[in-house]
Amino acid sequence: MHHDGPSDDLGQLHAWLRSSSTQELAGILDEADDAHRRMHAHPPRLGQAPPPVVAGATEVTLLGALGHRYGMLAGGAGGVLIRTGKSCVIVDPGPAALGLLLQLARQGRFDFADVDAVLVSHFHPDHYTDVIPCLEGAMSARQRPGRVLLAANSTVIQRFAAFTPFHMRRVDTCTLTHLAGLAEGEQAVKLADLVVHATPTVHHEHGDETRTAIGFALDTPGGGVWYTGDTGLFDGLLDAVAALLPQTALVIAHASGTDRHAVPERAAACDWHLHTDAVPAIAAVLRPACVVVQHYDAAYASARYRIAQAVWLQRQLHAHGHETTVVGGRNGLQLTFDRRQLLHSEIVLDNSCSGPS
Repeated sequence: MHHDGPSDDLGQLHAWLRSSSTQELAGILDEADDAHRRMHAHPPRLGQAPPPVVAGATEVTLLGALGHRYGMLAGGAGGVLIRTGKSCVIVDPGPAALGLLLQLARQGRFDFADVDAVLVSHFHPDHYTDVIPCLEGAMSARQRPGRVLLAANSTVIQRFAAFTPFHMRRVDTCTLTHLAGLAEGEQAVKLADLVVHATPTVHHEHGDETRTAIGFALDTPGGGVWYTGDTGLFDGLLDAVAALLPQTALVIAHASGTDRHAVPERAAACDWHLHTDAVPAIAAVLRPACVVVQHYDAAYASARYRIAQAVWLQRQLHAHGHETTVVGGRNGLQLTFDRRQLLHSEIVLDNSCSGPS
Protein backbone atom coordinates (compact mmCIF):
# COMPACT_ATOMS: atom_id res chain seq x y z
CA MET A 1 0.00 0.00 0.00
CA HIS A 2 1.28 3.49 -0.87
CA HIS A 3 1.21 6.00 1.98
CA ASP A 4 1.07 9.54 0.63
CA GLY A 5 -0.36 11.70 3.36
CA PRO A 6 -0.07 15.50 3.24
CA SER A 7 3.08 16.66 1.50
CA ASP A 8 2.64 20.39 1.00
CA ASP A 9 2.93 21.36 4.66
CA LEU A 10 5.56 19.97 7.02
CA GLY A 11 3.45 20.65 10.12
CA GLN A 12 0.52 18.73 8.68
CA LEU A 13 2.84 15.87 7.75
CA HIS A 14 4.19 15.66 11.32
CA ALA A 15 0.65 15.66 12.70
CA TRP A 16 -0.50 13.00 10.25
CA LEU A 17 2.42 10.69 11.02
CA ARG A 18 2.02 11.10 14.79
CA SER A 19 -1.61 10.03 14.44
CA SER A 20 -0.74 7.02 12.25
CA SER A 21 -0.77 3.50 13.63
CA THR A 22 2.41 1.53 14.19
CA GLN A 23 1.39 -0.74 11.32
CA GLU A 24 0.99 2.26 9.00
CA LEU A 25 4.43 3.61 9.99
CA ALA A 26 5.99 0.17 9.37
CA GLY A 27 4.39 0.14 5.92
CA ILE A 28 5.98 3.50 5.09
CA LEU A 29 9.40 2.20 6.17
CA ASP A 30 8.93 -0.93 4.04
CA GLU A 31 8.21 1.30 1.03
CA ALA A 32 11.46 3.17 1.73
CA ASP A 33 13.36 -0.12 1.86
CA ASP A 34 11.86 -1.15 -1.49
CA ALA A 35 12.83 2.21 -3.01
CA HIS A 36 16.34 1.80 -1.60
CA ARG A 37 16.78 -1.58 -3.27
CA ARG A 38 15.42 -0.32 -6.59
CA MET A 39 17.75 2.68 -6.50
CA HIS A 40 20.83 0.51 -6.05
CA ALA A 41 19.69 -1.99 -8.69
CA HIS A 42 18.86 0.78 -11.17
CA PRO A 43 20.64 4.04 -10.23
CA PRO A 44 18.62 7.19 -10.94
CA ARG A 45 19.41 9.43 -13.87
CA LEU A 46 21.34 12.41 -12.50
CA GLY A 47 20.32 14.98 -15.07
CA GLN A 48 19.27 14.70 -18.68
CA ALA A 49 21.12 14.83 -21.96
CA PRO A 50 21.93 18.50 -22.63
CA PRO A 51 21.77 20.04 -26.09
CA PRO A 52 24.85 18.97 -28.08
CA VAL A 53 27.74 21.36 -28.44
CA VAL A 54 27.99 22.96 -31.87
CA ALA A 55 30.18 20.86 -34.15
CA GLY A 56 33.82 21.95 -33.91
CA ALA A 57 33.11 24.18 -30.90
CA THR A 58 33.77 24.09 -27.16
CA GLU A 59 31.44 25.12 -24.33
CA VAL A 60 32.76 26.45 -21.00
CA THR A 61 30.53 27.12 -17.98
CA LEU A 62 31.81 28.79 -14.81
CA LEU A 63 30.45 26.84 -11.87
CA GLY A 64 31.78 29.51 -9.56
CA ALA A 65 33.55 32.82 -10.12
CA LEU A 66 34.94 33.11 -6.60
CA GLY A 67 37.90 31.57 -4.82
CA HIS A 68 40.02 31.87 -1.67
CA ARG A 69 38.71 31.17 1.81
CA TYR A 70 36.16 34.01 1.81
CA GLY A 71 35.05 33.22 -1.71
CA MET A 72 34.17 29.76 -0.46
CA LEU A 73 32.13 31.23 2.38
CA ALA A 74 30.29 33.48 -0.10
CA GLY A 75 29.18 30.38 -2.02
CA GLY A 76 30.96 30.93 -5.29
CA ALA A 77 33.98 28.61 -5.44
CA GLY A 78 32.87 25.97 -7.86
CA GLY A 79 35.29 25.49 -10.75
CA VAL A 80 34.53 25.02 -14.44
CA LEU A 81 32.54 22.64 -16.64
CA ILE A 82 33.96 22.06 -20.14
CA ARG A 83 32.02 20.25 -22.87
CA THR A 84 32.98 19.40 -26.44
CA GLY A 85 31.27 17.25 -29.02
CA LYS A 86 32.67 14.07 -27.43
CA SER A 87 34.04 14.96 -23.99
CA CYS A 88 32.87 16.43 -20.70
CA VAL A 89 35.22 17.41 -17.87
CA ILE A 90 34.82 19.16 -14.52
CA VAL A 91 37.77 21.30 -13.43
CA ASP A 92 38.56 22.14 -9.79
CA PRO A 93 35.11 21.57 -8.24
CA GLY A 94 35.08 23.62 -5.05
CA PRO A 95 32.34 23.63 -2.39
CA ALA A 96 29.71 25.29 -4.63
CA ALA A 97 30.17 22.93 -7.58
CA LEU A 98 27.72 20.18 -6.71
CA GLY A 99 24.82 22.55 -6.07
CA LEU A 100 25.48 24.45 -9.29
CA LEU A 101 25.79 21.24 -11.32
CA LEU A 102 22.46 20.07 -9.90
CA GLN A 103 20.95 23.38 -10.99
CA LEU A 104 22.24 22.74 -14.50
CA ALA A 105 20.89 19.18 -14.38
CA ARG A 106 17.42 20.41 -13.41
CA GLN A 107 17.53 22.81 -16.35
CA GLY A 108 18.41 20.03 -18.79
CA ARG A 109 21.89 21.46 -19.35
CA PHE A 110 23.97 18.75 -17.66
CA ASP A 111 24.02 15.01 -17.08
CA PHE A 112 26.46 13.31 -14.71
CA ALA A 113 26.42 10.34 -17.09
CA ASP A 114 28.36 12.46 -19.59
CA VAL A 115 31.32 13.19 -17.29
CA ASP A 116 34.56 11.68 -18.55
CA ALA A 117 37.03 13.24 -16.12
CA VAL A 118 37.49 15.45 -13.09
CA LEU A 119 40.63 17.61 -13.17
CA VAL A 120 42.15 19.04 -9.99
CA SER A 121 45.01 21.52 -10.03
CA HIS A 122 46.08 21.40 -6.37
CA PHE A 123 45.09 20.48 -2.85
CA HIS A 124 43.36 23.64 -1.63
CA PRO A 125 39.72 23.31 -0.54
CA ASP A 126 38.32 25.95 -2.90
CA HIS A 127 39.51 23.62 -5.70
CA TYR A 128 38.85 20.08 -4.41
CA THR A 129 36.02 20.06 -1.85
CA ASP A 130 33.33 18.73 -4.20
CA VAL A 131 35.56 16.26 -6.05
CA ILE A 132 34.11 13.26 -4.19
CA PRO A 133 30.41 14.01 -4.89
CA CYS A 134 31.29 14.81 -8.51
CA LEU A 135 33.09 11.48 -8.87
CA GLU A 136 30.22 9.75 -7.08
CA GLY A 137 27.68 11.27 -9.46
CA ALA A 138 29.70 10.39 -12.54
CA MET A 139 30.37 6.83 -11.34
CA SER A 140 26.74 6.20 -10.39
CA ALA A 141 25.25 7.59 -13.58
CA ARG A 142 27.77 6.19 -16.06
CA GLN A 143 26.15 4.02 -18.73
CA ARG A 144 29.13 3.65 -21.07
CA PRO A 145 32.17 1.36 -21.11
CA GLY A 146 35.22 2.57 -19.27
CA ARG A 147 35.65 4.39 -15.99
CA VAL A 148 35.66 8.01 -14.90
CA LEU A 149 39.14 9.59 -14.78
CA LEU A 150 40.58 11.64 -11.93
CA ALA A 151 43.54 13.59 -13.35
CA ALA A 152 45.28 15.78 -10.80
CA ASN A 153 48.57 16.96 -9.42
CA SER A 154 50.61 14.63 -7.24
CA THR A 155 49.39 16.01 -3.92
CA VAL A 156 45.72 15.48 -4.75
CA ILE A 157 46.30 11.93 -5.99
CA GLN A 158 48.28 11.03 -2.85
CA ARG A 159 45.87 12.63 -0.39
CA PHE A 160 42.74 11.25 -2.05
CA ALA A 161 44.24 7.76 -2.06
CA ALA A 162 44.61 8.11 1.71
CA PHE A 163 41.19 9.46 2.67
CA THR A 164 38.86 8.11 -0.01
CA PRO A 165 40.22 4.70 -1.07
CA PHE A 166 36.64 3.63 -1.90
CA HIS A 167 36.49 6.06 -4.81
CA MET A 168 40.13 5.66 -5.84
CA ARG A 169 39.53 1.95 -6.43
CA ARG A 170 36.59 2.73 -8.70
CA VAL A 171 38.04 5.41 -10.97
CA ASP A 172 41.06 5.63 -13.22
CA THR A 173 43.73 8.04 -12.01
CA CYS A 174 46.47 10.02 -13.68
CA THR A 175 49.10 12.10 -11.91
CA LEU A 176 49.81 15.18 -13.99
CA THR A 177 53.00 17.19 -13.73
CA HIS A 178 55.03 19.56 -15.91
CA LEU A 179 58.67 19.76 -16.92
CA ALA A 180 59.52 22.04 -14.00
CA GLY A 181 57.45 20.01 -11.53
CA LEU A 182 58.83 18.21 -8.54
CA ALA A 183 56.83 15.00 -8.85
CA GLU A 184 56.79 12.11 -11.27
CA GLY A 185 53.79 11.85 -13.54
CA GLU A 186 52.41 12.39 -17.00
CA GLN A 187 52.65 15.73 -18.75
CA ALA A 188 49.38 15.18 -20.63
CA VAL A 189 46.35 12.92 -20.83
CA LYS A 190 44.11 12.39 -23.87
CA LEU A 191 40.35 12.05 -23.84
CA ALA A 192 38.13 11.46 -26.85
CA ASP A 193 38.54 14.79 -28.62
CA LEU A 194 40.68 16.86 -26.28
CA VAL A 195 44.14 16.70 -24.72
CA VAL A 196 44.84 18.01 -21.22
CA HIS A 197 48.37 19.28 -20.58
CA ALA A 198 49.75 20.27 -17.18
CA THR A 199 51.14 23.81 -17.09
CA PRO A 200 53.63 25.16 -14.54
CA THR A 201 52.66 27.35 -11.61
CA VAL A 202 54.23 29.05 -8.64
CA HIS A 203 51.74 28.66 -5.82
CA HIS A 204 52.09 27.91 -2.12
CA GLU A 205 50.30 24.56 -1.95
CA HIS A 206 51.60 23.01 1.27
CA GLY A 207 54.57 23.43 3.58
CA ASP A 208 57.24 25.41 1.79
CA GLU A 209 56.39 23.83 -1.56
CA THR A 210 55.48 26.20 -4.40
CA ARG A 211 55.87 24.10 -7.57
CA THR A 212 53.60 21.10 -7.04
CA ALA A 213 50.40 22.83 -8.14
CA ILE A 214 49.53 22.86 -11.85
CA GLY A 215 47.35 24.65 -14.38
CA PHE A 216 45.69 23.06 -17.40
CA ALA A 217 46.16 23.72 -21.11
CA LEU A 218 43.34 22.00 -22.96
CA ASP A 219 43.62 21.41 -26.69
CA THR A 220 39.93 21.29 -27.68
CA PRO A 221 38.01 21.24 -30.99
CA GLY A 222 37.09 24.89 -30.41
CA GLY A 223 40.69 25.97 -29.80
CA GLY A 224 43.11 26.08 -26.91
CA VAL A 225 41.84 26.78 -23.40
CA TRP A 226 44.33 27.79 -20.72
CA TYR A 227 43.02 27.42 -17.19
CA THR A 228 45.80 29.26 -15.38
CA GLY A 229 45.14 27.73 -11.98
CA ASP A 230 46.49 29.58 -8.97
CA THR A 231 49.83 31.11 -9.88
CA GLY A 232 51.73 34.33 -10.13
CA LEU A 233 53.13 35.43 -13.49
CA PHE A 234 56.77 34.36 -13.72
CA ASP A 235 59.45 34.18 -16.41
CA GLY A 236 58.85 31.38 -18.88
CA LEU A 237 55.21 30.69 -17.96
CA LEU A 238 53.59 32.24 -21.04
CA ASP A 239 56.18 30.74 -23.38
CA ALA A 240 55.47 27.29 -21.88
CA VAL A 241 51.74 27.72 -22.49
CA ALA A 242 52.26 29.06 -26.02
CA ALA A 243 54.30 25.97 -26.86
CA LEU A 244 51.37 23.76 -25.80
CA LEU A 245 48.60 25.88 -27.32
CA PRO A 246 49.71 27.57 -30.54
CA GLN A 247 46.10 28.75 -31.01
CA THR A 248 44.62 29.94 -27.72
CA ALA A 249 40.92 30.72 -27.91
CA LEU A 250 40.18 31.26 -24.21
CA VAL A 251 42.14 32.03 -21.06
CA ILE A 252 40.43 31.44 -17.70
CA ALA A 253 42.59 33.72 -15.56
CA HIS A 254 42.70 33.47 -11.79
CA ALA A 255 43.32 37.20 -11.45
CA SER A 256 41.96 37.53 -7.97
CA GLY A 257 42.65 41.17 -7.22
CA THR A 258 43.91 44.40 -8.74
CA ASP A 259 46.48 45.45 -6.12
CA ARG A 260 47.15 48.60 -8.09
CA HIS A 261 48.48 50.46 -5.04
CA ALA A 262 49.35 47.63 -2.70
CA VAL A 263 52.04 48.04 -0.08
CA PRO A 264 55.03 45.75 -0.78
CA GLU A 265 54.04 43.28 1.93
CA ARG A 266 50.54 42.87 0.49
CA ALA A 267 51.84 42.62 -3.08
CA ALA A 268 54.23 39.85 -2.05
CA ALA A 269 51.44 37.97 -0.31
CA CYS A 270 49.39 38.08 -3.52
CA ASP A 271 52.14 36.74 -5.76
CA TRP A 272 50.57 33.28 -5.48
CA HIS A 273 47.76 34.50 -7.77
CA LEU A 274 47.66 36.62 -10.90
CA HIS A 275 47.07 40.33 -10.56
CA THR A 276 44.89 42.30 -12.94
CA ASP A 277 47.93 43.70 -14.72
CA ALA A 278 48.89 40.18 -15.80
CA VAL A 279 46.02 40.11 -18.30
CA PRO A 280 47.63 42.51 -20.82
CA ALA A 281 50.82 40.46 -20.66
CA ILE A 282 48.83 37.27 -21.33
CA ALA A 283 47.01 38.90 -24.25
CA ALA A 284 50.27 40.13 -25.78
CA VAL A 285 51.85 36.67 -25.89
CA LEU A 286 48.94 34.25 -26.36
CA ARG A 287 46.52 36.55 -28.24
CA PRO A 288 43.41 34.69 -27.10
CA ALA A 289 40.00 35.61 -28.45
CA CYS A 290 38.71 35.96 -24.88
CA VAL A 291 39.98 36.22 -21.30
CA VAL A 292 37.56 35.38 -18.49
CA VAL A 293 38.61 36.65 -15.08
CA GLN A 294 37.55 34.52 -12.13
CA HIS A 295 38.69 33.34 -8.68
CA TYR A 296 37.72 36.64 -7.06
CA ASP A 297 37.93 36.81 -3.31
CA ALA A 298 34.59 37.82 -1.77
CA ALA A 299 35.83 41.37 -1.20
CA TYR A 300 36.16 41.81 -4.98
CA ALA A 301 32.99 39.99 -5.96
CA SER A 302 30.47 42.81 -6.41
CA ALA A 303 29.15 43.53 -9.90
CA ARG A 304 30.56 47.07 -9.57
CA TYR A 305 34.11 45.79 -9.16
CA ARG A 306 33.80 42.95 -11.65
CA ILE A 307 32.47 45.12 -14.47
CA ALA A 308 34.86 47.99 -13.70
CA GLN A 309 37.80 45.61 -13.83
CA ALA A 310 36.71 44.16 -17.18
CA VAL A 311 36.14 47.61 -18.72
CA TRP A 312 39.45 48.94 -17.38
CA LEU A 313 41.31 45.93 -18.74
CA GLN A 314 39.55 46.16 -22.10
CA ARG A 315 40.75 49.75 -22.46
CA GLN A 316 44.29 48.69 -21.62
CA LEU A 317 44.22 46.02 -24.32
CA HIS A 318 42.71 48.30 -26.95
CA ALA A 319 45.32 50.96 -26.16
CA HIS A 320 48.01 48.41 -27.07
CA GLY A 321 46.23 47.13 -30.18
CA HIS A 322 45.06 43.81 -28.71
CA GLU A 323 41.71 42.45 -29.92
CA THR A 324 41.17 40.10 -26.98
CA THR A 325 37.76 40.43 -25.30
CA VAL A 326 37.76 40.62 -21.49
CA VAL A 327 34.81 39.13 -19.58
CA GLY A 328 34.24 39.39 -15.85
CA GLY A 329 33.49 36.02 -14.30
CA ARG A 330 30.09 35.22 -12.84
CA ASN A 331 28.51 32.03 -11.56
CA GLY A 332 26.81 30.32 -14.47
CA LEU A 333 28.54 32.27 -17.24
CA GLN A 334 28.54 30.00 -20.28
CA LEU A 335 30.68 30.65 -23.37
CA THR A 336 30.60 28.72 -26.64
CA PHE A 337 33.43 29.36 -29.09
CA ASP A 338 35.33 27.94 -32.01
CA ARG A 339 38.77 28.69 -33.34
CA ARG A 340 37.54 31.80 -35.10
CA GLN A 341 35.23 33.57 -32.66
CA LEU A 342 33.04 33.59 -29.59
CA LEU A 343 29.78 32.11 -30.83
CA HIS A 344 27.50 32.59 -27.82
CA SER A 345 27.49 33.70 -24.20
CA GLU A 346 24.78 33.71 -21.54
CA ILE A 347 24.16 33.30 -17.81
CA VAL A 348 22.63 29.86 -17.28
CA LEU A 349 22.44 29.64 -13.49
CA ASP A 350 20.36 31.41 -10.87
CA ASN A 351 22.76 33.80 -9.16
CA SER A 352 20.32 35.00 -6.53
CA CYS A 353 21.79 32.90 -3.70
CA SER A 354 25.49 32.58 -4.38
CA GLY A 355 28.47 34.24 -5.89
CA PRO A 356 28.91 37.60 -7.56
CA SER A 357 25.85 39.12 -9.17
